[in-house]
Amino acid sequence: MPLSQTFWKLIDVGLLTLLAPRPLPQPISPKFRMDLHCAYHQGPRHETDRCTTLRHTI
Repeated sequence: MPLSQTFWKLIDVGLLTLLAPRPLPQPISPKFRMDLHCAYHQGPRHETDRCTTLRHTI
């Protein structure tokens, strides 16, 4: 099962909560990925399925 699906199931049953959104780094690096979104971090940086913080939390 993809990490994003596991994340939403854990949110639904109340075993996990969202992190508070963090402000974007200033200045924004050219390598920063604004096109990707992590539901756990509630912002751009990487995809939910590739979130190492979420993987370690689970």
